Amino acid sequence: MTDHVAALADFPLRLRMASWFSFVGTPLTDAEREDVEEYTQTLGLGSLKLAELKDWRAVEACIKQTDWDAAWWQAEEDHRKALLEQAVAKVGDMALTRALTDLSDKVSDVVHGAAAVAASRGGVADQGLTRSAAGAATMSAYQAAVEKAANDTANVADGHAFAAKFRLFEAGHWPLCVRAGTFYIF
Repeated sequence: MTDHVAALADFPLRLRMASWFSFVGTPLTDAEREDVEEYTQTLGLGSLKLAELKDWRAVEACIKQTDWDAAWWQAEEDHRKALLEQAVAKVGDMALTRALTDLSDKVSDVVHGAAAVAASRGGVADQGLTRSAAGAATMSAYQAAVEKAANDTANVADGHAFAAKFRLFEAGHWPLCVRAGTFYIF
């Protein structure tokens, strides 16, 4: 195992220690607002308005909208692809694929139950909505792991978008989307 894949070894502990969905609907802390800013700035989206959703029904309505900001989605995808290319060059395709698959499996096992419990506490029993939450958390962990494996030290001063997004999930929130100049979070 290379040092870059070994760098992902802390993720299983982080998965167990995270507050998955425990603080959805609660106001963001100053540190969490800084994570939102780091995420949007690093992706080149600039400063966006922030919409903190308060309940699962509002989240459901938000994620069912089809007018998400295509530039946001493309910025995330371009960033992921560039980091993945760097990580593959440093780690090797097979080793990285194994590490990311293992991580994704572990995340998925943890977050689905946490999302279902949080939704139930919010009076919602919608399996599709909890699968969406769990899928978003799993994707965020994958993105953060790719970013960490790439170990893009040349751009540390520019921030780490996916690490910041993942910290929001770890803190118990669910970053949702960007739409019409607004970053939505639960």
